[in-house]
Amino acid sequence: MTRDPHQQARELIACGEQDLRDSQQTWLSSHLDACAACRDYAQAAQQLVRSLRSVPVAANPALVHRTQMRVRLHASQLRQKQERVWLVWMSCILVGLSAAITTPFLWLACHWLGDWTQVSTPVWQVGFIVFWFSPALVTSLLFLGRGVHLTDTHGTLQG
Repeated sequence: MTRDPHQQARELIACGEQDLRDSQQTWLSSHLDACAACRDYAQAAQQLVRSLRSVPVAANPALVHRTQMRVRLHASQLRQKQERVWLVWMSCILVGLSAAITTPFLWLACHWLGDWTQVSTPVWQVGFIVFWFSPALVTSLLFLGRGVHLTDTHGTLQG
């Protein structure tokens, strides 16, 4: 099905010359040279755009003030969120380092305690695992019991 060239020309005129590809601009200019009705339509559209651009638009000072306050509030919230993310990363790094440093010492202490109390190796190894995971489990259970969670919208603690 072929499109109406006049309708296609009106659509291209509505897009504006700066948004057209070279082939579209070439086609449109050749069509406007040959078609008086589309040429009049293009001139009317250009006159309308010029008229609209000549009308000064001023915003209400209260609207400008509210907009500035909202932008500042949003910037502050973004800054706080970035600081919290940085704090979480630093905490994760410190916890990882402390776990990497203290785990061998805890392993040796559990091994020594298992030998001293004369329990079998699997028993003191299970004790090590329980002791190693218990801080994370207790903290998780406390948060779960309290109902503390992070919301998706503001990233603040809710509880």
